Amino acid sequence: MRTLLQVTFLFLLSFQLSNAQETIIGSFSFDGQERDYRLRIPPATISGERPLVLNLHGFTSNAWQQEAYSQMNAVADTAGFYVCYPNGINNAWNVGWTFGSTADDVGFINALLDTLIANHGIDPERLYACGMSNGGFMSYRLACELNDRIAAVASVTGSMVPAYMGSCTPGRPVPVLEIHGTEDPTVPYTGQAFLAISIEELLSFWRANNECDGDPVVEELPNTNADDESTVSIIQSTGCTERGEVLHYRINNGGHTWPGAPISLGVTNQDINGSVEIWHFFRQYTRSGLSSIAAYAGPGTLDLFPNPAIERVHVSLPSSGGELSLFNIAGQLIHRQAIQHKTTELNVSFCTPGVYWVRVRQGAQVRVGQLVVQ
Repeated sequence: MRTLLQVTFLFLLSFQLSNAQETIIGSFSFDGQERDYRLRIPPATISGERPLVLNLHGFTSNAWQQEAYSQMNAVADTAGFYVCYPNGINNAWNVGWTFGSTADDVGFINALLDTLIANHGIDPERLYACGMSNGGFMSYRLACELNDRIAAVASVTGSMVPAYMGSCTPGRPVPVLEIHGTEDPTVPYTGQAFLAISIEELLSFWRANNECDGDPVVEELPNTNADDESTVSIIQSTGCTERGEVLHYRINNGGHTWPGAPISLGVTNQDINGSVEIWHFFRQYTRSGLSSIAAYAGPGTLDLFPNPAIERVHVSLPSSGGELSLFNIAGQLIHRQAIQHKTTELNVSFCTPGVYWVRVRQGAQVRVGQLVVQ
């Protein structure tokens, strides 16, 4: 993990510096210590209270590196939500291990939410937490202890500490998403004594908490990138109570990595973009209930994934037939194709990095979506 993020730090230095003016750095005193964070601000063109995603770094990492590695800013800029990258004490989060941090991180996150809501246009009904590795462990701790504020959580390569399991009593269903590689050497898929329960145990725990009584449904995603040495299986729990979804993206042969990351050190899946999938999951939920996807996307918009994209984009539609057009930021038509299937693939490998518009015309109905190409 340390090597991965150190290299990512160097490789993405110019990217982050060029976008630094859109990310603010804040701090406040909590429990006798100065705690700090980075906050990505949605574009000024977006009005009203916006959602907030907490994106927590891994062990030995920090907020800056997590911002660079997860590449969630591009998703936040497009979808219009705040994303906050807090720093843990000693580059760690207190998740129940006997090493790392002993700080009151649940209390810190609670105070951080108060601070951000008081100073920015954040919707207290739409607060979410995700993280990488140790940050994923911390997201689950928030699901256990702070779910009166956090609407849903997601973990990438994280799990839960065995000794902590008896202390986790959520008291309500919590939507959870786990993204994990089957060949993860740092947080093994099969678990590790005293450090992490297995992913099967993890999913079983949350299925029980969320009252899921049906058999999980497995969907194999298309292997759109044959060079990444991995594939993706989506395991969807069924029969869960309302707001109790348990979703697992199993990265077959995947390592201790964030899918869609710009640097592949270890096996990094490129069939999906972790930050995009996390946001697609979060946007369904509010603290008090299910949300309307239309409230975020707006009528007549398109569901594009992954977004940001590198080579290919999947466009989800209610039916086949019609025409898809791609325009650059200046409004010039650069590509057009017929729609053969409800899920249509758009090849954008010929596009230079930037913002584009995708338009779909099916009969009298027209849908438009903004696409970021990396």
